[in-house]
Amino acid sequence: MIVCAVAIVILSASFFVLWQYFESPWLIVGYILAILAVCAVAFVRERRKNRRILDRFERILGGESADHIADEHLTPTERRLITRLCELETREAKVRNGYRNISSLVADIAHQSKTPLSSILMYTEMSEHGEIIRAQTEKLTFLMESLTKLAKCEGGLIAENLAPKENSVKELIRQVIEAGYTAADAKSIEIRCDVPDDLTAVFDLRWTAEAVGNILDNAVKYSPDRCEITISACAYDMFVRIDIADHGAGIPEDELCHIWKRFYRGKNAEHHSGVGIGLYLTANILNTEGARVSAKSDENGSIFTVYLPKT
Repeated sequence: MIVCAVAIVILSASFFVLWQYFESPWLIVGYILAILAVCAVAFVRERRKNRRILDRFERILGGESADHIADEHLTPTERRLITRLCELETREAKVRNGYRNISSLVADIAHQSKTPLSSILMYTEMSEHGEIIRAQTEKLTFLMESLTKLAKCEGGLIAENLAPKENSVKELIRQVIEAGYTAADAKSIEIRCDVPDDLTAVFDLRWTAEAVGNILDNAVKYSPDRCEITISACAYDMFVRIDIADHGAGIPEDELCHIWKRFYRGKNAEHHSGVGIGLYLTANILNTEGARVSAKSDENGSIFTVYLPKT
């Protein structure tokens, strides 16, 4: 911009000198054209300069400064930006490691608590207050399991341990039903299954069984006694669809977009045990491995749909 201003001053001075000798309208036209040309050149130069600065900032933000920009060519602003980015990356790494360590600790404590809690349940029958002890122990067991699920979500354990590969959908549903059979049998709920034997998809069997199992647990929990839950699956070109349909109280339409949030519990969940982690964990697992989950509901019950990729 300084060069542009100097050029305009020189042109103006030259114009007034020449005007003393040649009072011609063509001189005015030439002066105006010269000023416009100088401004155009200055505009193009400034735009290219700004473009170069933005390109350098983008490369720095992308972590490429060390490979593409020599240190001695960095401006003071770029040096400060790089220093700040390094500080933020270091802080983020510390926070991430802290979350991972805390999550691992919580998961380990919850796992180690299973044995003493099981022993307590075995000895409740010998106590005159056995029912009270059993109820409180089962509540504590449930809370420890919830802590384990939360630790898996918050500590990045899911992404680190997921290993999707081609697996049998029939085997997935078998494991899910096997894990949820006891709770369903206690309420005389029949689980019907319609899954082709040769159906396969790409997913992590252990983690996906936990994700789909959380959906079945909710279906059993919120369905009335002596009803029916249906699990069906079918293949499409790019994915396998799994539907879990129940005949429970249903989910209000304005809550459907919130059920995947951490600690969210709807109006119909007030009289049931839970802390709102199961579906949050389900969504995290499925989204991390490239799958998807959705839900719809009406007065006849709810249908949860899982979409597993085929490749």
